Amino acid sequence: MSLEISPQQEWLRDRALQLIIYPSIWVALALASLTAFSQAMMGLESDWRPILFVFLVALIPYNLDRLFDAYVQKSSDEKAQAYFRSNFGLLALLILAVGGVITLLWFAPNPVRYVSLAVVFPLVYGAPIFPIPRAKKWRWYRLKDIPGSKAWIVCTIITYAAIALPLAYAKTDFDTRAALTTCFIFAFEGSNANLFDVRDLESDARKGVLTLPLMVGLKNSRIVLTVMNLLMLGIVLFYGNASIVSFYPEIFSATGLMLILIWTVDEETPLLFYDLIIDGLLFLPAIVYYSFQFIIF
Repeated sequence: MSLEISPQQEWLRDRALQLIIYPSIWVALALASLTAFSQAMMGLESDWRPILFVFLVALIPYNLDRLFDAYVQKSSDEKAQAYFRSNFGLLALLILAVGGVITLLWFAPNPVRYVSLAVVFPLVYGAPIFPIPRAKKWRWYRLKDIPGSKAWIVCTIITYAAIALPLAYAKTDFDTRAALTTCFIFAFEGSNANLFDVRDLESDARKGVLTLPLMVGLKNSRIVLTVMNLLMLGIVLFYGNASIVSFYPEIFSATGLMLILIWTVDEETPLLFYDLIIDGLLFLPAIVYYSFQFIIF
């Protein structure tokens, strides 16, 4: 799959990459919208604090991970690698994000502070923290170097944040609605994260990072992700009550489009499609939900 674009379109594309894609603002906004949707699906009052918290926290590990990768793992996107190797604006963004998180924690209730202790995992996700001797020398490994763990660590952390933070701010217990929301967010975000491992097949193989597509092959990984999504739909349909039925349009539309992407994207899919469209799909549940709210009211 290739896209022919004009010089003007190329200029616009490069600006979009530098302003919202490379610094992970786009994906951070998408995850914030997913948090807003999970808040609604769990039946909680709308609260901007967990949404902003997720946005700011997402900026930190995503950018740190890509900074580490820029130096230890050659990327197929040379522009992105060059961007992360020399960009003081990115450092300023990270400082602002860290400052924002500290401010939110300062004013947060105690349950939020306890829940936020798990923030340490995304911060060290891409950092070389495990020294292991190899061939008479030490080699440093990262959490994502654990075979098959890369995408699942990402989606577990994101699911935890999207569920636990709204519950902690609302001081509400984990109930059936929260469990069903967790099930949907995990399958939806898990599919997203594993699709990016298709994009990174070459660089992951070169670095020795074992991911689902590398371990079982592209076709089998598609089957695994499809089964996961179908199981999620089965659980939501079987255990969902009247309060969940109203969220079927969001769940089924998002899952349907995700299944199409699972069976469509491959190593030849343009990098911009991954960053813009696949991450952009994370906005869909919130867009559908708030569109219905606007129509109703």
